[in-house]
Amino acid sequence: MAYWDSTISKIIHYPPEDVAGCPGWQVLDCGCCGGLQWGGDSPRECRDCGGSGTIFLHVKSGTYADYPGGPFRGKQPKSQIAV
Repeated sequence: MAYWDSTISKIIHYPPEDVAGCPGWQVLDCGCCGGLQWGGDSPRECRDCGGSGTIFLHVKSGTYADYPGGPFRGKQPKSQIAV
């Protein structure tokens, strides 16, 4: 899960990793900071990962999910969909 490194004033992201025991799936760093999105009056739970800081990708289909084989979230994270 991404985190803020105050010494360099930058969010540190982790690279995608294969999910052990689930061939064809990768766990991705959502890109939010600790499951929170900042901006506005106060922080809020991330729309993409639901506050977990990670999302899963089925590599062959390009579909995102809450967990491998779990509730599917479409072909792109919610924050990239025009509201």
